[in-house]
This record gives sequence, structure tokens and C-alpha cells, in this order.
Amino acid sequence: MRGFLKILMLGAFCVVTAQPACAGAWLREPDTTFLSITATIRNLNGFWQSENSLYAEFGASRRMTLGLDINDIPGTAGHALVFARVPIGPQGKRTKLALELGIGGHQWQGQWGEMIKTTFSVGRDFASRWGDGWLDIDTGVELRRPHPDPIFKLDATVGLSSGRRLRPILRFESTHVSDNPLIWSIIPGLMFDGRNETTWVVGVERKTAHQTSLGVKFGLWRHF
Repeated sequence: MRGFLKILMLGAFCVVTAQPACAGAWLREPDTTFLSITATIRNLNGFWQSENSLYAEFGASRRMTLGLDINDIPGTAGHALVFARVPIGPQGKRTKLALELGIGGHQWQGQWGEMIKTTFSVGRDFASRWGDGWLDIDTGVELRRPHPDPIFKLDATVGLSSGRRLRPILRFESTHVSDNPLIWSIIPGLMFDGRNETTWVVGVERKTAHQTSLGVKFGLWRHF
């Protein structure tokens, strides 16, 4: 893990604003909202598949952020969760800790079941020769009924506040279920700011899930 984090910090450049967009360890300011709409198109065995997501956060108070997480692969799978995030310890320090609990449902080929997700996040601001930045690591456990086995997740993001019009982005995601091979993806890309507190994101995703595939990701972020 230590070597992996060093590789991320030294070799990866990721998106950045004053506050991370999908802020695992950071809380939203009270009465502010963040909205993300993302579409990914990938080719599997010659067939094109789309994956759509909607993610929103609202600063309910200085010590609680509420949110909505919806993901849909038409005709295959998806989930819909509401969640609450609270800090662990003081938020004024450079290293931040947070705990998140989400409840909702998931579906597989049209069959729905209950879903619970718990996430522990660690975030840290840092200074580098390229500018100030941040690192976020999220570890999560999901329970998807009626399946008895938990799903373990580890995601990592590192970013630099470069202030440039075009800013690179990189994210690593991984999923593991007992007696199944590890699923992982790496997503580099670029983002640029638009009008009215909007940010556009374009990226490429390399994903290993039983077979390796490539996808193109488009995203729109908005702060209110």
C-alpha cells in the first residue's frame, strides 16, 4: 500500500478545485450543493455499452453532508443510494477523516434488492513543486441482499490545484468479492471549467472485470 500511494502521488495528476469534487473525506459547506452527471461508453466484444451516473452532495451543516448516488447500466445492473457523511475528529487539520453510511437498493437484470454501504475516507492536503494538492483514499464495504458475501472497495484520487484551464485527472477504483478475481479500473482524463460554476470532464477508462475493456467517459460538474 505504501508503495502504491507513492506511485499515485509522484506519477499521477488529478483534478482539482479548492475542494475536491467527489469529496470522500471533505464535507460540503453548509447550504451548498454539488452535482455530477457522468456517462461512460465502452466496447465489450464488439458491442457498445453505456453506463450512466448521477451524484449529488448537499451541505446540511458543518458536520454533516447528505447525498444521492445513482448508477445505471441499462439492462444489466445499477444502484440508488442516499447517504450521510460525518467527520471524524477536527476538520481544521491537514489530514481529514470521515465516515459515510448509505442505504438504498441495487438491481441485477431487473431484479431489485436492498443495499447498505459504509465508507471510511482519509484525505490530506499537501504542497508539491507543481502546486498545492490533495490525496483522498476511500475504503468501503457493501452488502447487497440477497447475496451473502460483502463487497469490498478501495478507491484513490490525488489532485493538484494548478489553476490551468486544462487540468489532468486520474482515479483508481477496485472491487473485490470473496472467491472472485479483483476488478479494477484506472481513469485518466482532462477537465476544463465552463460558465456558471460548471466543469467539463473527458476521460478514458481501462477496466478489468472478467475481461479487459476500454471506455470513454464524459462528465459535467456543477456547484450551487
